[in-house]
Amino acid sequence: QLLLSSFRRALHNFDPRGELERLSYIYAVSSLVASCAMVASSSSASTAAVAAVNAVLSDMTLLHEWLSLHSRVSQPKLKSTVLCSLSQVMEPAMWKDEGMGTKNSTTRRPSDNIAIQLYQAFSQANNNRDSAELILASTKSPFVEERLGAYDILRALVSRGVCVRLLLLYDDGSGNGSGSSFLDWLLNHDLESTNEGKEAKYQVVDSMLSQNSDLLGGLLPARALRQLEEWRRKGPNFVTAIPWEMATE
Repeated sequence: QLLLSSFRRALHNFDPRGELERLSYIYAVSSLVASCAMVASSSSASTAAVAAVNAVLSDMTLLHEWLSLHSRVSQPKLKSTVLCSLSQVMEPAMWKDEGMGTKNSTTRRPSDNIAIQLYQAFSQANNNRDSAELILASTKSPFVEERLGAYDILRALVSRGVCVRLLLLYDDGSGNGSGSSFLDWLLNHDLESTNEGKEAKYQVVDSMLSQNSDLLGGLLPARALRQLEEWRRKGPNFVTAIPWEMATE
């Protein structure tokens, strides 16, 4: 607990200047939060340890400095780092699997409660804008690195049924079909043009289907679910065919 408290105080006293220092600061805060999330999710943690951990997880000054996108509006690399680091905290196994090339089923993950707490903190750090709105806005960024960061956090979120439900609730109300809701965005293949981005978006679809097979039938329209399953079978470059009569209108 003493080490966590000392690290937290040091971060409060650190004033990063320049991109490299800001990148280091983001990694430092996310590492602290990840450690705290693991402790708080452990059934064997002492009462004192959980109290110290909760102090970090509820420290909105620290979380704001870590998760704010508004303060980095013209810095796509920093925005991407924020999004990637949040995904690493929520789903550490996702990153370890990629680095090792194998599935690591023993990797501990934060509880759903902590994942939701971080999802809400992301909103609070960005003027209380809906977290889904923030992430989907980054998926439409002209900078591929920012889009990839957004895909990473979406992949982490859709690995949890409780987060899938939150994402599916989001709709900006425009009804224009170009990503006004999370499902609209997910089904629209035209929103990503790069091979790297298509692969990353495909991983979002694959994770959502593989991790929530028992839930999605009750959450998604049958047609949408069939489209996603077909996409998963055919790979990242699959494009939904346009009916001949529509194509000739």
